[in-house]
Amino acid sequence: MNSTQAAHSDDLDIALGTALRDIVLRPRTTLFATWSWKAAAISAVIRASTFFASNLKSGHHKALRAMLVEAVFAIFAAGLLGAVSQRLRSAQPVWATALVVWLGMPSLMLLAQLGIHRAAGTPHLGTGLIVSFCFASISSCFSWYAMRRGVMLGGVHGTSLAHDLRTMPRVVLDFVLVGPRALLRVLTRS
Repeated sequence: MNSTQAAHSDDLDIALGTALRDIVLRPRTTLFATWSWKAAAISAVIRASTFFASNLKSGHHKALRAMLVEAVFAIFAAGLLGAVSQRLRSAQPVWATALVVWLGMPSLMLLAQLGIHRAAGTPHLGTGLIVSFCFASISSCFSWYAMRRGVMLGGVHGTSLAHDLRTMPRVVLDFVLVGPRALLRVLTRS
């Protein structure tokens, strides 16, 4: 198996450290090949709208500029986060991977986002960054959860948009019920 095949064999269990090392050392084969246009498109619309609304008090021109800056950033960042989520979908241990996906990835994105908006002169960052971080945390978790179930995949493991739309209602329901189901299991054991 060559390095490209190994990088794409993310359907097998892999140690979290190994998956993260692959992402850093082989970004072309582990990330760019699976860049997620689905995550990028959804994220760009939601995040850009948030930055537009939170900057309207500075005028339409500045709000529009903040929206465009965020849209460009979100297209790049969300597609990349989708690719990282796909690479980590089989990483073990699951609990540590969940922490990386839920807090680590959104935190790194927030730092990059802050730098880009400061450089662009976005006047009102607070609300946009808070909403963006919360959205990134939830969407990263959901993407990772869905990808672990074979939905929203890109690259050689790619799934069609039609497949994703057919499968999505069940995946969303299961995602929303993860917490209540875990609580119920704990309560019934006692």
